[in-house]
Amino acid sequence: MTERNKRGGVVKTVLILPFILIFLQAGLFSFECPKKSEPGAIVVETVLDCPWAGAARLLIKNAENNESLESVFSAYTPGILEQLNSDRGNSAAFNLWGESVNFDAMMRATIVHPDILSYLSLKLGIARPKGKIIHAGMEHTYGYLFSVLETKYGFKRARWVKDDIESGLGLEKGILGPKPSEGTLFSNITCFAGNISLRNDLSARHLLQGLSCPAFLKKYAVGKIKRLRLVETVSLPDNRSILLRTDFIPFAKVSAGGNAYLLIYSIYDSKDDKAVLITLFPVNKSFVERMTDSKTLGGHKTVKTRYNAWVEGFSGKKFKGVREVFWVDK
Repeated sequence: MTERNKRGGVVKTVLILPFILIFLQAGLFSFECPKKSEPGAIVVETVLDCPWAGAARLLIKNAENNESLESVFSAYTPGILEQLNSDRGNSAAFNLWGESVNFDAMMRATIVHPDILSYLSLKLGIARPKGKIIHAGMEHTYGYLFSVLETKYGFKRARWVKDDIESGLGLEKGILGPKPSEGTLFSNITCFAGNISLRNDLSARHLLQGLSCPAFLKKYAVGKIKRLRLVETVSLPDNRSILLRTDFIPFAKVSAGGNAYLLIYSIYDSKDDKAVLITLFPVNKSFVERMTDSKTLGGHKTVKTRYNAWVEGFSGKKFKGVREVFWVDK
């Protein structure tokens, strides 16, 4: 190579380098977490929302540009990719969940970008979303991490990135979070909630026995747990019965934000002769008192699905049914 060619190569390199640096910096600066709140924001991001909120915005951007989501997961949440691979094929856990609607009725908005949910279902090896109807366990765990929807109750991921549930029930911090010391976010939550709320359902027993989760977590879940159960029963015209079950497990320690119970929502449908999980999250005492108020109990009460649950032929409609409350301790 001549000296002239060498000098030309150096000049080209010098000219190109600034553009490469600008490109790289643009990519770096596109990740913002926590995001600076805008005037009128309902909720403000904190470090607990990171990296999930920042990654979610990049995922949405890539989805809208028909670009790969894999690169964002690999760069910012590689631990979630590992968990998705670990959960893949865990049919016992997947079958313990029902279906959910990817729409928040109160905020009148989509909860998680559809392309993110499609990606998650593909990685987990489960059925792809049917429009807004999706696997409740997938959305309410991994999906909620990547929701940017602002609600008056905060971000959907708050239940997993905060330690209200773990602290309230005396569990290891983070065991029901996105970075557990053992297991995965999805498998730990399924094992925990399933062994509490589905333990007396014959259809769930063989599936619960096939679950793998940290020994101390399962020991807690299968132990004697006193819980207040709200059951809403509806008989449909085709002799089909729907039971909406809301379990309230009292905290031993009220959280700084006032949460005093864990709510676990499950549904029994006689058509399938099966009970399934829908969701779980912490609530305060006034919420429980309002849901179990004696004035709302008894027969001929309006009953409808809650917490984004979807039951074919029932959700989206209002039926009259029976609402009753009782304590369960085994």
